Amino acid sequence: MRSVTQTKSLRDMRTTISTHARSVPRQKGSTYLEVYLLDKEKQRLQTELEMLGKRQARLQERVEEIGKAAAELVKRAAGAEELATSDPQAARPMADPSKDVNGRPGRWRTVEVEY
Repeated sequence: MRSVTQTKSLRDMRTTISTHARSVPRQKGSTYLEVYLLDKEKQRLQTELEMLGKRQARLQERVEEIGKAAAELVKRAAGAEELATSDPQAARPMADPSKDVNGRPGRWRTVEVEY
């Protein structure tokens, strides 16, 4: 062990803090505390797993509903397309006044407004 005159700085001196020495021995009850904390964490994770399972079931149900709705819309669109090919006048959309006959943007119109 070095004497005080041989040390270069205070960091070289061994203290109770640097050696992690304790004046009171560690309590044996801390092991039981760790077991208790691990048990609580296990319970929390199990409940979280149950909630995730329920959420997954709800999400799967919603995905199936969306698939059915999309299939129905595709079927409806196919029926409307058949109608449009059989009767072109019935499925013709209304003309947009801001566009010309070919569907291109039309000219701007000026309108006078009196206040």
